Amino acid sequence: MSASRRHSDKLKSAYKFDGNAVKVKTETVGLRPLKTIFVGLLIILQLAIIICLNVWFGMAFEIYLLISVIFSLMTCIYCLSSSKNGLSKAVWVMILLLGASFGFIVYWLSDERIFFYRPKKRYRAIFDRTDKFCPEYRPVNSSVCVQNDCDYLYTAGKFAAYTATQIKYFPSGTQLFDDVLERLKGAEKFVFIEYFIISDGRLLDKIVGILSKKAACGVDVRIIYDDMGSHSVLSRKMKMKIRRAGIKLTAYNRLVPFFNVALNYRDHRKMIVVDGKTAYSGGSNLADEYVNEKRMHGYWKDTGVRIDGEAVDGMSLIFLRQWEYLSGIKEDYTPFFGNYEKFPNSSVVAPYADGLDFEKNVGKNVYENIISGAKERLWIMTPYFIPDEIITGLLKNKAASNVDVRIILPEVPDKAFAYAVTRNNAEKLIGCGVKIYCMKHSFVHSKLILTENCAVIGSINMDLRSFFQQFECAVYTDDAGVMQDIEKDFEDTFGKSETIDEDNGRRSKLRNRALAGVLQIFAPLM
Repeated sequence: MSASRRHSDKLKSAYKFDGNAVKVKTETVGLRPLKTIFVGLLIILQLAIIICLNVWFGMAFEIYLLISVIFSLMTCIYCLSSSKNGLSKAVWVMILLLGASFGFIVYWLSDERIFFYRPKKRYRAIFDRTDKFCPEYRPVNSSVCVQNDCDYLYTAGKFAAYTATQIKYFPSGTQLFDDVLERLKGAEKFVFIEYFIISDGRLLDKIVGILSKKAACGVDVRIIYDDMGSHSVLSRKMKMKIRRAGIKLTAYNRLVPFFNVALNYRDHRKMIVVDGKTAYSGGSNLADEYVNEKRMHGYWKDTGVRIDGEAVDGMSLIFLRQWEYLSGIKEDYTPFFGNYEKFPNSSVVAPYADGLDFEKNVGKNVYENIISGAKERLWIMTPYFIPDEIITGLLKNKAASNVDVRIILPEVPDKAFAYAVTRNNAEKLIGCGVKIYCMKHSFVHSKLILTENCAVIGSINMDLRSFFQQFECAVYTDDAGVMQDIEKDFEDTFGKSETIDEDNGRRSKLRNRALAGVLQIFAPLM
């Protein structure tokens, strides 16, 4: 028996995989990864030409070199006085000083107020036009912490604290998509799908098969995918098949072989809305590995939620605004709202989003508020742990205040560089009283936070990319039943994890400290 087969059997015996999914062998996607390499090389070549031209100008014209150095120093001062987070400032200052003759050009080309000015203006116009679909402010009947969180969400983006909504938690991607497939079969009016990764495979074949029949019956089916996340796994053949079925398909921020800092901004949201009655969100992308049909990094641990009721309108609005931005088509949103059934539930369910379409860093600020409000427990599940100094300080303070702070990370990494920084950052907290766990033989992709007050499930990682450079979405709730289900999932995962103690952390640091220290410089790009 091969080593890979023995490893697979070991995983099956260690974990109860969901039995409803059909396990198949998923083949590679052929030559498509070569496109990624080709595009990357072209972008690097163009960047190298820009740098070389600037260096040549500096050597040929001393006055240009002097002016460049002055501009770079002035840009350093501007950067240090800006509202950027501390780590980003450190990275930019290093770039500006090491590349004095060209660093200031790269900096200003990367400033979102310059290159993202027109998109922001378009988003603002869309938000103003559709503001009437935002519900009025609603005070919530819950704890002070939940009230404060909901007040912030409404102030930051008019994200309402809905009630009259049922919410169900799924501890795996397989359970989530099993439920999605059944719900899609009953779609009657419209289906909205938005994912960072949509990949060829068994799961997509099932979904497209259902949606093709629905589109033929007049159901309005729309799909948004991120071109960076999906370009090497979503084939042209599949795109053509989807469009020929009458399904509307569009990409966010198309990947082109030209140097453009805007390529670093991606649509990382994960959501499905069916008929305005049911919506889904979570960490899972629409690809086979997320339901363990394809084994890439051991067992793939993910989570998700389904909401039924009036909170679905909040998810519909998030999708429709992004769709209008990408399509450029104005339409009446009215038919997509008010289709839900009300449920006798007074718990708060607040879908919210983050991205360059908002003035505030909503995802990061919600996490900070939740961490600050924790008094008894603070449990986090995340694939990447690359926070800024503010969140790091809050976690240390909570652990020092006898709050039960625990973080679950993967044991099997999907990105070696990001994992090295993640482990290094997490292990620094062990001495402060934070408990660090790594789920054995698994890649943890869940984006989950739980306190005694509330829970958040969505697409937002505990890292700088999610906080500052990506479009994200999540669901905030204080529903007691869902929080109990999440607590049980955490407890089960703790039992399947290895605790990283101080001795383990010190050994790891000795091996990886130098590498992690260098990679930490590039953390905003990870």
